[in-house]
Amino acid sequence: MTGAPGGADRSWRSADPSDPSAARNVPALLLTLRKAEFTGSIVVASTPGGTIHLERGLITAIETPGAPAVGTLLLRSGRIAEADWTAAVADLPSGAHGDLGAVLVARGTIGAAELETVCASALFDAAFALVLSRPGGWQVAEADAPARIALRPGIEPRRLFEETARRVSLLTRLGSPPGALARVRIRPAGQAGAATAGIPARYRELLAAATGRRTARDLGFALGRGVFAVMLDLVRMDARHLLHREPAPAAPGGPAIGLRTPPAGPPPGVTGPLPRRIPGRRAPVGADGTPERRAERTGPSAQAAPPVPTESTWQTEKTEKSAP
Repeated sequence: MTGAPGGADRSWRSADPSDPSAARNVPALLLTLRKAEFTGSIVVASTPGGTIHLERGLITAIETPGAPAVGTLLLRSGRIAEADWTAAVADLPSGAHGDLGAVLVARGTIGAAELETVCASALFDAAFALVLSRPGGWQVAEADAPARIALRPGIEPRRLFEETARRVSLLTRLGSPPGALARVRIRPAGQAGAATAGIPARYRELLAAATGRRTARDLGFALGRGVFAVMLDLVRMDARHLLHREPAPAAPGGPAIGLRTPPAGPPPGVTGPLPRRIPGRRAPVGADGTPERRAERTGPSAQAAPPVPTESTWQTEKTEKSAP
């Protein structure tokens, strides 16, 4: 899932299916763990990153700051009242790591079918959010606690890859690649107020929540909607000239290149007069008039500098750790 947006990265095909450490990316790892019927989690280190929960190799939940979780979708959308949610959490038989979904259903707070639908929606949306940023490494934890609300029995990895690729491809075909759309901030267009009478209610909610400081992710959290669903509506609203996209703000800290302040005093390690150069000589001479010779570089410092990592090296960089 954290391959190239749109599922273009197929390097998992060359991975050894019997060895998780041979996986070149998270999709390859998920396929390997599915064959091993692994139960545990994968912690993906990126921005925003997240945790992928698995049971017998099936993906049951994905938790990431990049997309609203099941609880956010239920509470912000009004499907469940705050008091009912708090009461269900208090009834957890096994503390914070109990099956909160089962408790909500047992209390009659939500139906089993509706909860399953929301769990699946949150899982697919979280996978979509993970591919919008450049991935880093990952860690595998066999003894990690399961998600409090999970989709069971879970989703096949290939099914998740296909749906994520479909969502990225759809937005791209509509002229709004999701990676770029995720970075812009939304505000209503000047003429949006006069055109709100005939638009769907969800469009009006987006216009009311779009303050010019919120991204699609922010709007999803505010309204209890998935990030993909919000992006799709924003693209359609943009086609109707209902909103304006604010450019992404510049990174804090100013430009990467700035004026250098010269240090005070002589450079470190200089204790005597500097060498002087005599016309006609290539090498400088010291204070006694004898030519100075450059010191030969030996040891590790004389070796060639390691190559600078590039954006394409992420496919083979990982910090996978598996419990014995």
